[in-house]
Amino acid sequence: MLERVQQRIDRRTDAERHCSQRPTRNAHQPPRPMSLYSAILRRFDTNATAAPVHAFLLMRVPAMPQGRRLLIASAVLCCAAAAPAFAEERFASVLFQNDLFFGHDGGGYTNGIFASFMRVTSPGESSVERPLLMKPIAGWLGLPQATLASSSLGQIMVTPRDLTVRKPDPTDAPYVGALMFRSAQVYVHDDIADMAAVNIGVIGPAAGAEQTQRFVHRVVGADRPEGWDSQVSSKALAGIERYRAWRFPLGAAEAGKASGDFVALAGGALGNLETSLGGTVMLRYGVGLERSFPTVARVATRSADPFVIGRGWFTYAGLSADRIFNHVGISNDAPFGATAQLRKSRFAAVAGIAYGWEHSSLSFSLQSANPLVQSSHRQQSYGSVTYSLRMR
Repeated sequence: MLERVQQRIDRRTDAERHCSQRPTRNAHQPPRPMSLYSAILRRFDTNATAAPVHAFLLMRVPAMPQGRRLLIASAVLCCAAAAPAFAEERFASVLFQNDLFFGHDGGGYTNGIFASFMRVTSPGESSVERPLLMKPIAGWLGLPQATLASSSLGQIMVTPRDLTVRKPDPTDAPYVGALMFRSAQVYVHDDIADMAAVNIGVIGPAAGAEQTQRFVHRVVGADRPEGWDSQVSSKALAGIERYRAWRFPLGAAEAGKASGDFVALAGGALGNLETSLGGTVMLRYGVGLERSFPTVARVATRSADPFVIGRGWFTYAGLSADRIFNHVGISNDAPFGATAQLRKSRFAAVAGIAYGWEHSSLSFSLQSANPLVQSSHRQQSYGSVTYSLRMR
């Protein structure tokens, strides 16, 4: 047995020695046709995507025939070509909005909190993978690719001005809570940013807004809200938003130096939470305005703060005007006995600041809008804080 093994080893050694002693082709001989093996190596020698194919073809696997090796290499290449390769920066962010920043509570939009996961293109790259809910409809909405993609889970609430009574004023804003999942996509081309978002979730007691507000009020020592039993009944939430923003630089921007820009945004929302059309104008001044332009397009919510991507800072101020066609819990969608009339025109002002470090950013703004219902004369005013952290 050992002798037969030794004989096989000797024959293989002699064959390898014979191959190594073959005469080399001189310069006058015609070139040999390029093999498929060599063609694949040459085709993908500089292609980083096919590096696994290159490495596989260079492996010495005596037991595997060349044809099978090429077949497997082709399969590996197909998988590599099918898998999207995106260069992106990832962020986790938390947004918190509350009217307690102005020292009062109730009378319209009163609280919102969102946790988001965002992907933004790295410098020099053009796209990231689309968010979950946008994949089937992004092309239909005219967004060929995503410069920024966001997936958010959040809760918002609307309450009347007086929270201490069990039976709220029927002419005031209603109790409304909503829990939603939001997918948003921003596509930037030149100085234009196209944003689309899809919201799905629940409205009513199933959203858990009553428990959230009572917990927060207990922590901060505020009045206990008593009228949540009058809120609208539970139902599904569905909505879609589409906005476009135009950026106009104010002078030439130099790297690392502050500059300004003017941003105009227009679009609308369609859904059973709110249906509206409107626009916003905004002035920004600071460092990193172009890089952070995608965040201006109302990514997390329709009242979200723009934030800084990478190092930089900017201050901003803006005015917006919207035409409101319907709002959950008011007019045709009001709870039994409620007679509040929706204010069809909404005007709002915002002023804020955003600062970005290498791996995180912080934004803070104060926002104020006219009342949600016609019977109220108190502004809907609240503060908004957004903290974003770059993920490793």
